[in-house]
Amino acid sequence: MSQERILIVDDEINILSSLKEILTDEGYVVSIADDGLDALDKIQTDPPDVLLLDIWLPGMDGIEVLKTVKTYHPEIEVLIMSGHGTIDTAVKATKLGAFDFIEKPFSIDHLTQSVRSVLNSKKTPLEATNSSLKRSNEVIMGFAMLIEIQKAIKTYSESNVPLLLLGERGTGKEYIAQAIHQKSSKNNLPFLRLNCASRQMNEIAPFLFLKKKNNPSSTSMHSKKESIANTSRVIFLDNVDSLTKTMQKKLADSLRPDENGEINTLPSRLYISSSKCLEELSKKNQFNFDLLKLFDDATIQVPSLRENPSNIAILIHDHLEKNSQKDGLHIPQLEADALDSLCQYNWPENIRELHSVLDRILATASSRDSISLNQIPLEIRHAKTLDKHTKVRLDKHGYLSEKTLKRSVVLYGSGLHKGLKAGLILQPLPPGSGIIFSDISSGQTIPASLKNIISTNYSTTLQKGRSSVATIEHIMAVLHMYRITNLLIKIGDEVPVMDGSAKDFCELIEDGEFEEQDGSYKEVVIDKKYEFGSSEKGEPYISIEPCDTFKVSYHMEYPPPIGIMDHTFEYTDEKNFKKEIAPARTFGFMKDVAQLTKMGFASGGNLDNFILLGDGKIINTELRFENEFPRHKILDVLGDFYLLGRPIRGHIRASKSGHTQNIGLLKVLASAGVQ
Repeated sequence: MSQERILIVDDEINILSSLKEILTDEGYVVSIADDGLDALDKIQTDPPDVLLLDIWLPGMDGIEVLKTVKTYHPEIEVLIMSGHGTIDTAVKATKLGAFDFIEKPFSIDHLTQSVRSVLNSKKTPLEATNSSLKRSNEVIMGFAMLIEIQKAIKTYSESNVPLLLLGERGTGKEYIAQAIHQKSSKNNLPFLRLNCASRQMNEIAPFLFLKKKNNPSSTSMHSKKESIANTSRVIFLDNVDSLTKTMQKKLADSLRPDENGEINTLPSRLYISSSKCLEELSKKNQFNFDLLKLFDDATIQVPSLRENPSNIAILIHDHLEKNSQKDGLHIPQLEADALDSLCQYNWPENIRELHSVLDRILATASSRDSISLNQIPLEIRHAKTLDKHTKVRLDKHGYLSEKTLKRSVVLYGSGLHKGLKAGLILQPLPPGSGIIFSDISSGQTIPASLKNIISTNYSTTLQKGRSSVATIEHIMAVLHMYRITNLLIKIGDEVPVMDGSAKDFCELIEDGEFEEQDGSYKEVVIDKKYEFGSSEKGEPYISIEPCDTFKVSYHMEYPPPIGIMDHTFEYTDEKNFKKEIAPARTFGFMKDVAQLTKMGFASGGNLDNFILLGDGKIINTELRFENEFPRHKILDVLGDFYLLGRPIRGHIRASKSGHTQNIGLLKVLASAGVQ
């Protein structure tokens, strides 16, 4: 018969050596670890029969280790040791699955008796083997990944190197950065989060850069104070891919020695993060290669919950425990079928979505004693492993569920045509509200509907009373494709242009997360062909005809370098829109831009927010798609057509058309009673 194996975990070397000697003499195979991470590493490689675990450990304390072990290896029995034991600690450890609690100092007889008792209580070897065979590789991989993240936290907390965190939205990149910060020597400094996707570059720059000559005599007291203030904080730079190319280059240069004898004073520590594949963006010249290379040896890749579904149970318990401690209440018990439902769901928004759902359950629960299956949201109970992003619920009559955001989100930028600082706030609205713009200063509301269109010159503009809002087409396209039916958009007089595409608006509404509502609607189904303009004369023309899906085909004929281009987009879900259409940017020829400027338009145009064409070539950028131009025209069509108030089922065919033709066809549909 094989010998029983014991792992002892304690940070006091003399206790480790003494216990190892005693238990080895008793006939056990004994291994040791002096901290929690080392213990988890050994458990991953060779799980013991019994874990003799001290509560007070550096890095990852005994309670954290206990919770992790009992989640991933419930067959391992745990004996907790503590020299500062209390009844509360003993009760907590027992509730988490510890077999017994031993208070230091303990006698040899007491220790050996406790070990014998725990081993006698364990299953027979055959039972234990059968149980282990039932455990999936997901559990092992989840455990391994958790250890790797904990190791990374420990490693990077021991230095102050700039750090890159990569992973999907909602995977907890900021939480990991905060965990490193709290364990680091800089934990006395403030931790400041800057979202590059929602702040202007001139707002971010002062937090990052403070350049001064490397000459003490020329440094004023004022600049010294600025330098101290700049370096006396820790910055978490979220969505770093949204930095302009100029800012990316400046950041890369600042992280390297300056050849000109100048010193760029960066924050005391810098964390940067992205939910995108920066390597792919770098290959497309959309992210600074030198900046990415600087983080080759300082990157943490954070996995999604889909990759490690076995992490869900421990994340649920941790969140419920933290909420209960904050509220001074006991931890609610999850009924088995409720836990199973949560663990089987795909969690497309990862940890952020999981926490949000748990908070909603707790907020609406009639009792904090337990959580049953009927308290789990319907979309999770019914969908389980379906992807929530691509799911559209239809009832037996063909109605679709209305949708809004779970929480408000904010975005800053500049308007393309007026050139003024612009921003918008997106706020949830109840079912049946529709899409409503609201003047941020006067409070005047402007429903997004055909009757409120005032202009289609170079963009689509709505007006009601004295308030107007211009360039609505890109944000409306995103709401159309994401099937957001109820939303309040607080804004000035123009939607920010961002980089000339709709990709930032996609990120924005995803950040607000989605909430299906009790209200329902039906698509606008096209019954016959409708058209505006004349296709025979070669003039701008647009039509729509019956189709089983929703398609937009666009044909364009422009001077070089565009020439003749075509593209057809068929909607399947918001993902193919976000990939194929949303990144396509607005464009203009130099001669037209000059004329627009004389007319008072395009004042906010710069080399970062549209494609500039002239002399038969593209002047300022590289294309994101070979046929980016017709894709952008399709983006405009998608935005304008959401002014009908509902998604459409039909095939739109457009040739050389713009906003005027789009709105013209919408008015044809409205006159024909297509609503």
